[in-house]
Amino acid sequence: MAEQSPSKKLRNQVKGFLCEVSPIKDIKKPYFDAILQHEGEVSKVVAFRPEDHIHFQNAETTRSQVTLDDVVLQPYVESSRKRNVFYTHSSKMSCVHERGETSKNSLSATPQCVQLSELQNLDTKSKKVNINAKIIQEVRKGNSVVWDGRYLPRTEYTVADTTGYISLTVWCEHNITVGEWYNITNVSVGNFKGKISLSTTKNTQILNIASQGTAVAVQVPTETIKCDIIGVNIKNIFICPRSHTLKDVTPSSPTVYCVSCNTHYKPPAIIMRISGHLGLKPEMGNVVEASIEDEVIRSVLTVKPGASREDIIQSFIALPPMQITIRENIVVKMEDVPQKAEIRSEAELPVKVEPVEESIDFYSPPDHGILFSSQDRKRKSTD
Repeated sequence: MAEQSPSKKLRNQVKGFLCEVSPIKDIKKPYFDAILQHEGEVSKVVAFRPEDHIHFQNAETTRSQVTLDDVVLQPYVESSRKRNVFYTHSSKMSCVHERGETSKNSLSATPQCVQLSELQNLDTKSKKVNINAKIIQEVRKGNSVVWDGRYLPRTEYTVADTTGYISLTVWCEHNITVGEWYNITNVSVGNFKGKISLSTTKNTQILNIASQGTAVAVQVPTETIKCDIIGVNIKNIFICPRSHTLKDVTPSSPTVYCVSCNTHYKPPAIIMRISGHLGLKPEMGNVVEASIEDEVIRSVLTVKPGASREDIIQSFIALPPMQITIRENIVVKMEDVPQKAEIRSEAELPVKVEPVEESIDFYSPPDHGILFSSQDRKRKSTD
């Protein structure tokens, strides 16, 4: 039996909060998409009513709960726990802030900045906030796969204001300087294992501002130790030119196919990223487990384009003991162990005898020991 079109499937109603509303796409058959957070789920909304685009954007800006009526639901392709929501031409959207005059005014209002101490007691479900904060420290830098399969740069910072501090994950590249204050808008509030954190979205704007006062003093613990690498577990991730993750990549194949792009690429256009975990044995103490990402790996290993996972593991195992800096169980720096200067006794120091030219008058400085030069210094006669 042929698959029914979305317009003929069972109609449903969903409620939740919209985020990541895209621009209108495809001029001939316009549509846009968004993310709906509802009932403990995260669904992708595909909307075919471009005239409602402004209402979706307003609901996202004001963080208003919306009700989508007469939508079509179907299981998400990549996970049975996710669903696609089709907002068709017969669907309707209602927003709690659209009821009454006070809510109409709130649609154009700019959300106020919240203090970081307030976030600890905030209901994090489907929340976005604006903050003014000082960048205290860069905790880690790397890449991660996001919900749509793209592999994007990610930097985690510790930020603080005058009331508290929090972890902020910044996606994609931004011109951020540690020690500066920033106004950061439309950041998502999350709660993982009881720990509140912030994360930027595609609508986040980061603007450098003047100091807002004395920020709370905070420092992420960092430890630098000499370790022997006794265990390695890494994985290779292959990325297409449009940052989509690829599966079943064969280096010898003439082309590499990306499902998301529906495009075949030449193998040299594919980027390989490496990440994993290391087992580290300090000179004293127990074995330490720490994660490591591509940027740090390539600082100590020369990875050839066709290198296999086994090749990289063997290169790690072959490394001598290294001086490794760890922050929150993440390797942030690896370097050779500094060589200690060897101090030898005076009896072991080589004695260098240089010939002295014959002269009527000469000056020989007093011997101050091995830390000073004992070479003769000549003085010409003034006669």
